[in-house]
Amino acid sequence: MESWEINGRTLEFFPDEHLYLCDGVIVQSVTQLLNRKFGKKYDSVDANTLKKAADRGTMIHKAIEDYCKDGIESDLMEVKDFAFLQKYYKFEVVENELPIIVDFAGETYAGRLDLIIRFENLTRKNEILNAVADIKTTSTLDKEYLGHQLNLYRMGMEQCYDIAIQKLYGIHLKNGTRKIVDIPIRSEQWLAKSLNIPGA
Repeated sequence: MESWEINGRTLEFFPDEHLYLCDGVIVQSVTQLLNRKFGKKYDSVDANTLKKAADRGTMIHKAIEDYCKDGIESDLMEVKDFAFLQKYYKFEVVENELPIIVDFAGETYAGRLDLIIRFENLTRKNEILNAVADIKTTSTLDKEYLGHQLNLYRMGMEQCYDIAIQKLYGIHLKNGTRKIVDIPIRSEQWLAKSLNIPGA
């Protein structure tokens, strides 16, 4: 079990059950919320294939976290590609795997952000921008899903840590693919309507 104090609230995570508690109350994860709209995206994929892909994705995320936090090099191509993107786009990794609580449309959700990155605005001198970024290792990048996910993470980040987020990015690393995709920022009202939240 992992536990965090976040802005006066206690968030607990039980990894074996993939269960979040906020102030002692079970809450859904952001992923569970998104499943309402997108369903379980990989239900048609063979269970063994899916497990291998999930395990590899977890390994890549951990290796990138180790690289960002401790400078630990890796033979994984995805880590090398991430390092290339970081150097090319000149961004600093501020946080990895940051826990968040999201108050959205009258309910509370929880999750973990892959990355908070910071970089200089190229169009305005001396302005620093903060971004939420998510690493994807799937064969294709689902921008619609990613747009909903990152906007919910952005809301949680701003609510929990009082840091303004100006940009959202998907970082796609797969079989030699290495790219950063700009994701539009959406309003809470847009998200609620798109996710078919009652009363939106």
